Amino acid sequence: MKKHLITIILMAAALIIWLIAFPKLSAQIPIHWDIRGEPNEYTSKLNAMLISLSTMVIPYLMLAYVPKIDPKKENYGYFSKSFTIINISLSLVFFALNLIIIANGLGYTVFSGNFVLILIGILFIILGNYMPQIKTNYFMGIKTPWALNDENNWRKTHRFGGKTFILSGFLFIFASFMPASVSEILLPIILVILFLPIGYSYWIFRKQF
Repeated sequence: MKKHLITIILMAAALIIWLIAFPKLSAQIPIHWDIRGEPNEYTSKLNAMLISLSTMVIPYLMLAYVPKIDPKKENYGYFSKSFTIINISLSLVFFALNLIIIANGLGYTVFSGNFVLILIGILFIILGNYMPQIKTNYFMGIKTPWALNDENNWRKTHRFGGKTFILSGFLFIFASFMPASVSEILLPIILVILFLPIGYSYWIFRKQF
């Protein structure tokens, strides 16, 4: 229960903040922004609350349940600390996104594009640090067929993947301080970097022949 406590507290706090702020929120609230920080999607405040809270509840329920049905469920015990930290990190990011949406609904101009990139960057840095500790499983990590069938491939792929995630995290943060024109160039580069571990995993597999 202790490993779920922080996430449960964050979900409860988000719900309480929504309920307190709800009467003062605008009828229509922005829930999505473009790369320039301009809102491009609005919805009612009730929908905004339900959608935002679901971004915390659904991932939590999924991550709490998947270790029980994973065919390699015994491996979760070998990286339980990392698994818990990753879950908490996701909850913190989604909690912050809830606060950003509430702030905009209250009329505060929060440059959400910048904040979201920073949050994603921090999350990727955390994921990158703990990725090498993840053991073979079917739900978390870089699940290429070559890595799932070879412990050595999995280990090397996740060591390499950890470095690419950390690099991508810093690039996300860097992009948040750049003009939108620069960010639009950086984001495709980040996506390419994030796909490198898949190619690396295949390369390790091919080296065996």
